[in-house]
Amino acid sequence: MACPSYARVAKTPICDETKQTIRNELFARIRFYICPYAVFRTAELGRGFLFLQTDRTLQDMSSYIPKDCMGHRITRSVLLHFLTLGEFDSEVCRDDFELALMRMPLKNMIETYETEKEIVILCRFRCGNMALGRAVLVPDYKICKKLGQDYYSENTAGALQLNLDDL
Repeated sequence: MACPSYARVAKTPICDETKQTIRNELFARIRFYICPYAVFRTAELGRGFLFLQTDRTLQDMSSYIPKDCMGHRITRSVLLHFLTLGEFDSEVCRDDFELALMRMPLKNMIETYETEKEIVILCRFRCGNMALGRAVLVPDYKICKKLGQDYYSENTAGALQLNLDDL
């Protein structure tokens, strides 16, 4: 159901510093799940990155108890795919020119990150915000490797969905 025009609230633009803070807080909430996943997939597929997508905006991610325009609580989730650069080229870039613009910085990051200390994450939010960065593995590599094997070796879905309000 669409929001009635009188119920719409003008949202103020989010400054770059606040966007970074929101993304960092999101990473802090999901890092114990995604770092082992990335380490496990790297061992399977080679160097790559996590592609995080959500159907929620950065504004939605910043709310403690997110609600829609009618005051109903919304659920938030993220979908993560581990992709190699080749998969990114063949599966993502051909359909999305905006993500194709990220190819060169992504390529450079994938070629230079330390696989036993970092992960590379490309985020895309519903509002159009995209971010590319490196994050330090949490917990450390050996623990991530063990957790990844324990939890993700049976995952045949090819993606990891995290329901943020259930964590």
